[in-house]
Amino acid sequence: MSVRSEDKKNELLIRVYVLLLAFGLFACLILFRVVKISLIEGDKWRSKAESKVEWKTVDSERGNIFDAQGNILATSLPFFDIRMDLLAPTDEVFNAGVDSLSYWLAKDFPDVYTEQQWRFKLTNDRRLGKERKKSVRYTALVSDINLDQLDRLKSYPILRKGKYRGGLIVVRKNKRFKPFAGLASRTIGEDRENADKIGLEAAYDKVLSGPAYEVFMKKVSGGVWVPMFDPAELKIEKGDDVVTTLDMTMQDLVHQELELAVLNNKARAGTAILMDVESGGIKAMANLTNTKKGAVEDFNYAIGRLSEPGSTFKIASYLAMLDDGHLQLNEKVNLNGGKKRFYDLTMKDSHLHGKFEVTAAEAFKMSSNIGAADLALKYYGKRAHNARFVNKLDSFGLVSKTNIELPGEPNPVIKHPDVNKKTWYGTTIPWMSHGYELMLTPLQMLNFCNAIANGGRLMEPYMVSELIRNGKTWEQFSQKVLIDQIASKGAIEQMHDLLKSTVNDGTAKSVKSDIVEIAGKTGTTRVNYAQAEEEKKYNASFVGFFPADSPKYSLLVVVYEPKDGDYYGGKVAGPVFKNIAEGVTLIDEKLMASIVNEERQDLVKSYHAGYAGDYEKVLEFIGVKDVQTRNKWIDIFPKEDELKVERKKIKVGKIPDLKGMGLRDAIYIMESLGVKYEVFGSGRVWKQTIDPGKEIDQNTLIIYLQ
Repeated sequence: MSVRSEDKKNELLIRVYVLLLAFGLFACLILFRVVKISLIEGDKWRSKAESKVEWKTVDSERGNIFDAQGNILATSLPFFDIRMDLLAPTDEVFNAGVDSLSYWLAKDFPDVYTEQQWRFKLTNDRRLGKERKKSVRYTALVSDINLDQLDRLKSYPILRKGKYRGGLIVVRKNKRFKPFAGLASRTIGEDRENADKIGLEAAYDKVLSGPAYEVFMKKVSGGVWVPMFDPAELKIEKGDDVVTTLDMTMQDLVHQELELAVLNNKARAGTAILMDVESGGIKAMANLTNTKKGAVEDFNYAIGRLSEPGSTFKIASYLAMLDDGHLQLNEKVNLNGGKKRFYDLTMKDSHLHGKFEVTAAEAFKMSSNIGAADLALKYYGKRAHNARFVNKLDSFGLVSKTNIELPGEPNPVIKHPDVNKKTWYGTTIPWMSHGYELMLTPLQMLNFCNAIANGGRLMEPYMVSELIRNGKTWEQFSQKVLIDQIASKGAIEQMHDLLKSTVNDGTAKSVKSDIVEIAGKTGTTRVNYAQAEEEKKYNASFVGFFPADSPKYSLLVVVYEPKDGDYYGGKVAGPVFKNIAEGVTLIDEKLMASIVNEERQDLVKSYHAGYAGDYEKVLEFIGVKDVQTRNKWIDIFPKEDELKVERKKIKVGKIPDLKGMGLRDAIYIMESLGVKYEVFGSGRVWKQTIDPGKEIDQNTLIIYLQ
């Protein structure tokens, strides 16, 4: 072997040894780093990793809430926050698409940035992201966009390449939406983050929520957690649906009528509850507070507000005396002209009427405080008999909650002589007899009256009829009887007669209807009677049921602290009750069919009104000639053997007479005059809630068709 060959061999070996040494040193360095990171600095790096990525528990899509007719009352709609990983696209992809991406972002989301501002933000954040490797790498684009906007955004340049090549990051969230807006809003409730849920959303939270699931997420700039992969890839179970007893057509009617009363009377608030007599199911529940923004639902007065019921409580007092066998409705009671002293306190009727001896029935019809107090004192005034009165109220279910499923119902406040000895006075029985020195919620008062309506059965009010999972009913709720018979049949029948007579010729004559017979009781409660020096404040109420002889619905209306003029229950709450009762009767086809009113039927069959041109053609077609008018609108009705045609005057600025018109003509006129309106029923107009000739204002004209 030559010297030259030997030198080449040694040189090659040296290179190999150097290379091996380098690999060895590199391997040692790696081993050292592994040991250092895993053992020496392990806790440090693990804590950093855990602060950046973790499994997050996410709620599933919340179930829907329906009314009894299948209308959606509350549902969850998906919304999305969009972020972009600016380092995901290559330079070639980013530079080629950033101008177009900026254009489309500015075009579809003009309230965020202009096209130039978008381009500057994207290019600058990408540059800073490359330099710092964090901080602005994940840039927020838009928030709270809907599904249609998301689909459009996915087609944008760069972003259309998806998460890994285009940097698109989609964070999904669900928001609760109420299609009927403010209708029964407080009853339906709220599903709120970082706050207590309310209403049905709270009562059935576990059912509506469904099973939670976990998503692997990482924390990006701004402290925002984003999913490591698309949550749509997960199989997510939806919460169960809840079907309620509410009827939104009736709810709309109840809401509108109560709103008019609250606003027109400048009242502080109001509530109205409509209940199915037989089952105890709530058909409508409105709660309105008068604010600068109008009447809004911000508190459930029906369930959560305790107050002294006033004269409506005379129903309980009279029923107690009747059921105990004490009271005879024809027995005499001395009203002393409308003012009488009980021990050291003076009681007054609503006015000094000058009446002295009347029957107990007459005292009830005229809502005499003195009459109820004198009779109650006569039968329960002795110390030994005080407890019998309160125990009787207990047997009516008035001392206990109704147990409705909505949260927030307080216990009634009714004193007992053996328990509340320090606050029980000689005047307690007289004052309790007409609704003072005790407190009930509106629902508790209505539920008691509902028991009278259905013959004595005290029902448990309820609002949910069934639960649905994956389209199938898995649990149903039916009516539940709390007390089989609160009083004797005879006593209940006598109360029916008293409540009917109160409407027919008593303090509630304003509630008398030519559509449906109503039975009920007015209530006018002095709120601040303990502060004699203050301006007097009242609550006006009316409670009852309809149709009177075969009750299907019970209803209670309370208007809190009306300030504009009248404050009596018959004048303020009574008309609301009447309008709701009439409207519900028209809405309920079965109930409407069961009510015979010959006068109304004759009107509907015989009386016509509408556009003259249409009627001229129709009458000519059927052989009735020479029936013409130069006026645009006419009235037609039969008179003996001929048709009588009269001119119908429609005046600008005045409420028109729409009776006898078809819906098309009625709507045309109301729209032309700028009248706000609501329509119930089908056929021709036979009733309207605002008299013809009155000035057109912001009040809603309700027309009923039959």
